Formats: sequence, structure tokens, C-alpha cells
Amino acid sequence: MYFFYYIPVGLDVGTKRRAFATYFLCAMCVTIFFIYRYMPYGSWWDLRRLTFQPLAPSVATAITHVFLHGGYFHLIGNLVYLLLFGRPLEGRLGPFRFFTVFAVSAAVGVYVHLILAALFSPESLPYGIIGASGATSGILGAYMVRLYFSRVRVAYWVFMPLQGVNRTGKSYLPAAVAVLFWFILQGANAAMQYGMGGVRIAYGVHLGGFAAGAVLALCFRMLGEARAEKHLVKARRHFEEASWFAAQAEYLDYLAVKATHAEAHAELARALICGGDTVRARSCYGEAVRLFLEEGMRDAAEELFSEAMRHIPNFALSEDLHLNLACGMERTLKFQSAMRAYEQFVQRYPRSEDAPFVLLRMAGMLERRFGRPEEAYACYRRLTDDYSSDRWTEHAREEMARLAGVDPLVALNDNS
Repeated sequence: MYFFYYIPVGLDVGTKRRAFATYFLCAMCVTIFFIYRYMPYGSWWDLRRLTFQPLAPSVATAITHVFLHGGYFHLIGNLVYLLLFGRPLEGRLGPFRFFTVFAVSAAVGVYVHLILAALFSPESLPYGIIGASGATSGILGAYMVRLYFSRVRVAYWVFMPLQGVNRTGKSYLPAAVAVLFWFILQGANAAMQYGMGGVRIAYGVHLGGFAAGAVLALCFRMLGEARAEKHLVKARRHFEEASWFAAQAEYLDYLAVKATHAEAHAELARALICGGDTVRARSCYGEAVRLFLEEGMRDAAEELFSEAMRHIPNFALSEDLHLNLACGMERTLKFQSAMRAYEQFVQRYPRSEDAPFVLLRMAGMLERRFGRPEEAYACYRRLTDDYSSDRWTEHAREEMARLAGVDPLVALNDNS
């Protein structure tokens, strides 16, 4: 007895957004499965009518049959493929196009089965078709166009008793290899079943659904998006392997196409830091912060700004942007980061008209937040010495006198 079994259990690409359509379809499959299994018909419903009947085909049942399943293994197998491949695919296609792939693939799959059965196994035509296999095969076909560069983690079991082999494990395979093996297996099973004149599993549905999903993805122009993202995925792999210069090259190729991807600019900056190129990293950090702010992701911008200040000495953005982020971090109680940002602003832009205000903010935080009145006094002193004509000078002198324990009015008269 020889036995080989494998099932996909993971991917090396993530999702980009909540996969609401995927979860909704899974929930529908589970809900209707239990109703179909334990209460298939009632006073006003008969779920058996959702079955696709090759002898009486309809467009409606070509889609509704996906929510019916013959058993737990049938349901779980389809849910595994739908959840695993559906979530990252929906994140890139969007819910509407994803559902289109799901529905069209299901319909095409059953009509392909109808044609093959009519040609090679007409005795199987009276049997109805249920299950989401055609739809999930379409998801797999679209996945192969949009994410062909990814890797699939498979769990496998090899049992060869005569050779003394009984091995289980998990391993990553290129998606093209894993899916090609799956497609060949489906094609071989279909050829044998239709050729022998008996059909228990409608493998033609799988083949038709897969082809429909791949064609739809091409029609949605997903191949160009895939070629761009391939560079990003390869860059991240190189980064994980500490191949800094290879990672930098892939990030640059990606950003040549997707110049407004803030996270990619940030990742390129980190690769440049690891490669010792702080000059270009400074520019990449600045661009990433700017893009995050344009996208309304202020928390991400502030976090990246803090990261850049930790890694690059005297890191500074443009005056307005730098001060905007520094004040924002102070408002959100990120006092350590705000203080570092204020210090680097004064160091980078000592002639700015906002420098006295920044010194005032620094002094306030040093005294009230960090309990360091001596350093606060030094900030006030620098303000009065370097910016004696500024409107904040008088206030700084009052604060100095207070910190020194002197009557502010007397101190002012003594200074005049």
C-alpha cells in the first residue's frame, strides 16, 4: 500500500485588508450546510432546489449549488482553500471583483462538467452537482495570476511500507509548482473518470472553474500588479536573509512602479540603514513619513519619524513637517519622542522663527514631564540669549526668575 497526501496550510504573502466577502461566503457555506444536512426542506423552503441539475441547467443553480455540501470533509476541504487563498486574493482584487471570480467560476465549472459528461459519460447526467469546488478552483486560478510568485506551505504524509517510509512534515513550495501539481492531478482524475464512464467527483468542475478564475484575473489586468508586487515580496525575502543589497535593488524596482507606497519606502530605508547608507535612508524615511501623512495614517508617520531619529543622527524633516509631527507627538503624550524631535529641530533650524517657541515647549516638558528644572532653566536661558528680540523672551525671563526663586518683576527691572 502506497499513500501520499498533502494539504496547503499557509502562504508567505499576507492580506492587505479585511476579507469580508471571503468570511461571508464561508459563513453562508457553513450555515446552509447544517440546514441542508439536518432540515433540507420545510413548509416554505426546499434546499434541494439549489442543486445544479445537468439535465435541467439554470444560471441560478449554477451559482447556488456552491452552498450545499455532501459531508463534513467536503465542506472543510473547500473552506480550507477558500480561506487560505481567498483572503490574500480579496485583499488585492477587492470584494466586488473577488465575488465575481467566485460566482463566475462556479457557473463556468458546472457547465464545463455538463459538456464533458454529455460527451464522455452521459449516464452521469441525472446526478446533481453540489459544493463550492468550482468556485474555490476559480479562486485558485485567479490566485495563480495575481500571486504566482508566492510560496505555499503544505503539510504532507508519505507512506511507503515496503520501503520503510512513513514521513510527515511541512514545507514551502513555489505556488506555481504546488498549483501545477494540483491541476495535473485534477486533469488526470477527470480523464480517467470520464473515460471510464463513471463520475463520482466532478473533476470537470474543478478544471472549468480554475480556467475561468485565471481568465477573469487576466481581464482585471492583475498580471501587471503581480509583476510589481513580485519585486516587493522578493525584497522582503532578501531582507529576512540579511541580503541587504539584493533587498535594496528589489525595493527600488518596486518603487519605480509604485512610487507612492509609503511602507515600501520605509522598508527600503531600513535596508539602507542595514547596508550602512544613512544618506539615502534619510531621504527614504522622509518620503515614507510624508506619504503616511497624505494617507491620513498619522500614527504610522509618527512611529516612523521616531524610528528615523533613533537610527540617523540629527535626522530632520522640512521645518513645517518636522514641527507638525513633534507637536502632534507631544499632544498624544509621546513625550520622549517629542523631546527628541524638538531638540533636533532646534539643532537643524536654529534660525527658524519657530525655534524660540520650540525652546519654550522643551523647557515646559523638561520641568513638568521629566522633573529636570535645571535643564528647563537652560532652555529659557538659551531663548533669552539667542532670541532676545522674540516675543517669547519676556515670558522666558519670568520663568527663569520663577525657577531661580526670585520675584519676576524685580528680576525684570534688574535686567532692564
